[in-house]
Amino acid sequence: MHRITSRRRLALVSGVALAALGWSNLAAAQDTPPPPNGSAAPADGPIASQQGRTGTPASVQSDAAAAGPVTIGAEDVPAADIVVTGSRIRGAAPVGSSVIAIDRRAIEASGAVTTDRLIKEIPQVFDLGTSENSRGQSGGNSNITFGNAINIRGIGPYATLTILDGHRVVNNSRSVDPSIIPSLGLERVEVVADGASAVYGSDAIAGVVNLIPRRTLNGIETIARVGAARNFHESQFGIAAGKTGDWGQVMVAYEHVFRSNLSGDDRNFFTSDQRRYGGRDFRVNQCNPGTLTVGGRNYAIPQGGVTPATSGQLVPGTANLCEGFTGQDLFPETRYDSANATFTVHLTNWLDAFGDGYYSKRQFKRFGGYTGATVSVPGTNAFFTRPPGTTGAETVQIRLDDLPNNLSFGSTESWQTAGGLRAKFGGWEVQGQVIYGRNDDVSNTPNGINTPALNAALASSNPATAFDPYGLGRTSAAVLAAINDQVFNAPTLNRFTGVEATVNGTLFDLPGGGVKLAAGYERQELEVSLGIQRGAPTSPLAFRDYDRQVDSGYAELYVPIFGSANALPGLRRLELTAAVRYDKYSDVGSTTNPKFGANWSPLRGLVIRGSYGTSFRAPLFSQIYGNSSNIFVQPYADPALGGAIVQGAALSGGNTALRPEEATTWSAGLDWDPLPGGRLSLTYFDVNYTGQVDSYLGDLAILSREAQFAGTGVILRGAAAAARVQELLAQGITIARGVLPANPTLFIDGRTQNLGRSKTSGIDAVASYTFDTNNAGRFTLNANATYLTRYRSAITPAGDLIDRRNTVFNPLKFKGRGSLYWAYEGANTRLTVNHVGGYDNNTLPNNGVQKVASYTTVDLGVTFDVGNTASRSLFAGGFSVSFDALNLFDRKPPFLDFAPTINGSGGYDATAANPVGREIAVTLRKRF
Repeated sequence: MHRITSRRRLALVSGVALAALGWSNLAAAQDTPPPPNGSAAPADGPIASQQGRTGTPASVQSDAAAAGPVTIGAEDVPAADIVVTGSRIRGAAPVGSSVIAIDRRAIEASGAVTTDRLIKEIPQVFDLGTSENSRGQSGGNSNITFGNAINIRGIGPYATLTILDGHRVVNNSRSVDPSIIPSLGLERVEVVADGASAVYGSDAIAGVVNLIPRRTLNGIETIARVGAARNFHESQFGIAAGKTGDWGQVMVAYEHVFRSNLSGDDRNFFTSDQRRYGGRDFRVNQCNPGTLTVGGRNYAIPQGGVTPATSGQLVPGTANLCEGFTGQDLFPETRYDSANATFTVHLTNWLDAFGDGYYSKRQFKRFGGYTGATVSVPGTNAFFTRPPGTTGAETVQIRLDDLPNNLSFGSTESWQTAGGLRAKFGGWEVQGQVIYGRNDDVSNTPNGINTPALNAALASSNPATAFDPYGLGRTSAAVLAAINDQVFNAPTLNRFTGVEATVNGTLFDLPGGGVKLAAGYERQELEVSLGIQRGAPTSPLAFRDYDRQVDSGYAELYVPIFGSANALPGLRRLELTAAVRYDKYSDVGSTTNPKFGANWSPLRGLVIRGSYGTSFRAPLFSQIYGNSSNIFVQPYADPALGGAIVQGAALSGGNTALRPEEATTWSAGLDWDPLPGGRLSLTYFDVNYTGQVDSYLGDLAILSREAQFAGTGVILRGAAAAARVQELLAQGITIARGVLPANPTLFIDGRTQNLGRSKTSGIDAVASYTFDTNNAGRFTLNANATYLTRYRSAITPAGDLIDRRNTVFNPLKFKGRGSLYWAYEGANTRLTVNHVGGYDNNTLPNNGVQKVASYTTVDLGVTFDVGNTASRSLFAGGFSVSFDALNLFDRKPPFLDFAPTINGSGGYDATAANPVGREIAVTLRKRF
């Protein structure tokens, strides 16, 4: 890190820690009686809630939770010490909002090897933006380390807040990849798909994902898993150890995961020539051998190349066509090493110490395919060949197969520790906590094109130093090395220091119950160093340092109007909440956000709820300042040319005029338990999102929406494009990737802009039902689905809102997941159906629309328990073996009539379908 830690931070941290101790001493003076059993351990259940608190919501303990996500309702939180995601109030679920929980048993039953893939199984989560599968949508271009983040509703790549055990996590200056926590060290995941900035602050526009680490493990647990599909394999190995007792708990978990890359060459649906599927032909002329052009006429270079002696083989009006992205990975090879730990110590009957921490390193390696270029060949070239009878300038469109496949590699290394003290006195609880973490992103591209060296070699008359573009491979190794020696490295180094102080308790009692208050103060100090190295390998690595301080205060009030003590017909329960939070930023101003909620239970088993609030997201450092200002020469599908590929110059960089994004959210729904073991939760949601920050560097389909950018300067063509590129070059902006055409005709301003706005609404449905049979065991049915009723967005503030619901690379109308779980005599069988509804591909020329088929896959798994499942003996039991077939029927992704791009998709939609195919996996678990 390139900043010196300030004395002010040290004083602040020390002050809050002392304040927590002071409150603890005050708590001691209250003479809180010990638990009835005389033990310092809590009497209401195991330590399974947030930050070492006790208790687990009832629905999470139910048998239904083993089959998949369940909702946490108002009546699932009877214990006074439970804190559920979406609220700071102890002993109450978030009023007005629904909480979806993935239990430990569902984590083990899932076929996901990392936490991010586990969460993406929830239909409310869309794989848009920050994803290893596709970087072509909003937020994708900055994902240089190919991480995965959570995007609830698909409305924004950074509009979902991911937290750990109720507190913030250090990020990479953009987002948090949930795979920082090993799945073996995870107790459960709670998801609130509702605005929550009044509770948590920035980023919680679409919702919050809370990773709750294990605190109940008492023993040792190990896992070994291997899975394989055609041209793909993955493995997972881990161990966790924990100890619980009257004194508290401690847990440590470690996991190693490996996932191989998947090359596009190994999947026939990733192709440029899509005619066999009923699509278009997107093959390019940049081939090996290539296509020679003189006087506007093409000449295909024959196989085996061409020389002046064989130039008569050059036939006018011909061109070589080939795949444009040979050798490109659909997703990279990744290695995960992650560990996490928790502890809780009951120091006295009124004072607890607690903490959590993690370490994670994810390494990646991705092949981006071979470079294509259009080069001008002077007559001085040692291998110069001209079609007979021609004069004038000569260009060759060629794929540089003599150079290595474009490689990018790097890592994300992240660690964080959090610890604090919590004191209880009477009905009140006071807590102080300090958090410190670091995250280092490193991405290296070691073999970029050296354009001056390439031009010099093209002009050379010496065969030893000349470049051969005519298909005979006569370029020397030394020349190839000089052409391919440019580096592009962009490390991002982050530090996060957080301090939290909270008070939580009952103000007074009403006939309906206790009126509860949660209030607190938070301080965040963030430091980031944005690094850049570009050009020759000897170029210096330079850093730009930025910092931000955030001071926040919040309060939340819970008012039970009717409860068990004063229930009336039709008014069994009526609860109201009001929350407000004030955040003051050192760089982007301040904001105040409220939220209100209500729960009404007219009869047992039915709760009707609603919420309203505002949320915000502060712009990222990388969005404000950018990681670098460069020109990227990229291929764009141009509808004006029938979808043909054109080379465009795109500008990267930041924008210091950015302001926070804002949103107004409301929801209404019900939780209904119609019969024992059954629950149905329905939620209608509405999000009005304004000032959305977007960047267009990675949007290679941007020309399909060209008219909507009119007047913004984002897209320039012809002379305006050439003039803008020359202006940038004169300012010292350099070419970071690709070969700039001699006369650029397309320019894209890919920098971040506050131009977007959207309105999203829809319905979530979560249902579960568990029943026992006399002779066939226990069955659980589980279903979770989301249906969008509206998604309208505008690229500019003054632009018309356009219906983008159910169109390619946008939130889709329907996603669902249903499962059947059967437990019988030591065998647990799981049948899961995943469904993505069909949608429109509106990127075709002349306003054409392709109807993309729906995508349904079936997963089948069975787990056999061997011996006594509770045994701690090495051989007596506690052992299980699982067999899984993911995508059992080997369903291929639906065909998408779309040109392949360097950022994913092409022939298929990487945001909506999995290219792996059927995977067979075996998992062994052993508990000691």
